[in-house]
Amino acid sequence: MPSMSDLDASANDALRDHLFGLVQAASQPPAVPRESPFNVIASPKVGSDLSAGLRVVVTMNEVNERHGTGPLVQRICAGWPALFSIRARNDWGGRQDFGDWNVCIPQGNGLRWQSFADVLSVLRGRQVRTVLCVPFLSDDLLTAIAVKESFDAKLCIYIMDDQNVAGGHIPDGLMGEALDKASLRLVTHPELRFVYERKYGLPFYLLPAIVPADLVATRPLPPQTVPGRRRRGALMGSFWDQRWFDGLCEVLKDCDCDIDWFGNNKSPWVRFPAESLAQAGITARGIVPEAQLAVELAAYPFVVVPTGALDGSETTPGVAQLSLPGRILFALATSQTPLLVVGSNRTCGSRFVTHFDIGEVVPYDAARVSAAMDRLSEPSMQLRMRQNAAAMAPSLSDAGLPAWLEASIQLERPADTRFEDLFAGYDARIDLGTPVARAS
Repeated sequence: MPSMSDLDASANDALRDHLFGLVQAASQPPAVPRESPFNVIASPKVGSDLSAGLRVVVTMNEVNERHGTGPLVQRICAGWPALFSIRARNDWGGRQDFGDWNVCIPQGNGLRWQSFADVLSVLRGRQVRTVLCVPFLSDDLLTAIAVKESFDAKLCIYIMDDQNVAGGHIPDGLMGEALDKASLRLVTHPELRFVYERKYGLPFYLLPAIVPADLVATRPLPPQTVPGRRRRGALMGSFWDQRWFDGLCEVLKDCDCDIDWFGNNKSPWVRFPAESLAQAGITARGIVPEAQLAVELAAYPFVVVPTGALDGSETTPGVAQLSLPGRILFALATSQTPLLVVGSNRTCGSRFVTHFDIGEVVPYDAARVSAAMDRLSEPSMQLRMRQNAAAMAPSLSDAGLPAWLEASIQLERPADTRFEDLFAGYDARIDLGTPVARAS
């Protein structure tokens, strides 16, 4: 009796051969038209030679600076030649700042043959060297599998945020198939590795949200104090849930503080009323260039990072618990500013800050947040935490990272142990309170 994986492989092989034959035919069969229905946009700097092997990168939406995934994808692939970016949808007006070629293949109906047909219609006549997929949707994995199977390319799955174990947005069967076919499986932090290895029985490796090398501060920066009676700090991170924003504003309005918010305040999912911001003492600074952000953050005594309360009120508590905000790593590596994580001590962001002793974790409570702000503003506390941040900052540099990633995909394992060494001794065990056994 053949296994499910054998049946999947057989179906993929037959489908690939059939559709590839259609694409290569001189006629224009209705299943896969000679002219692709999708608009492939080429960078002005791209040459006309299509024979070189492509590096295909598959993401959910546009790769740009307006959300956390965009800058990280750009960073890890910087300088890759012949880069072809495929996304499933436009959430940011179609603004794409990445790739020699890019195309949006809108979310389909989940039919495998359609994914193969769509992929082959845009990649006709080209060769593909590798596929890097950052999965947030089932469509992302279907596209990545279609590219991998059609061109016999090496596949790397890079999980930045969970959409399967706790999130449940990607079915077990599809996730398991993609992970089985991948030459390399990466996650951003140890807790993600723990739950995925336990569920799927496959090896995963670490690639955290690395930081531009020229912004990394390797020597401890001086403590920062704020003259006057009002507390002053920065705010970073994403609001994944309206409750996070509303809860933080409710807390901050009783903290006698002025907070500068660096981040996207135009989210399509969360409302940021001007009245709420004003009452909380929050000034929305918007997105500023990272070089400027690094300098400005260093002048604050603390950086506030909102996370999930995990009190039963959130719509996606498992996802909130498993997320490690990349801006935590950016702040510690570039400015060394102590971090004030507001939320449950069971989130990955809280666990990270506590393990490395680079900040404090407090619940959504005005009195406790105020007290933590005062402690983090003390010079002795700042000095200790800035020293701790400086010690680990070099390990989060993106120096040589694109070459590291490409070599790791070819080797099917990390090219070196830089990230494993960083998290040596880290307790990654986490209890989500939900079953994680792999579905049959």
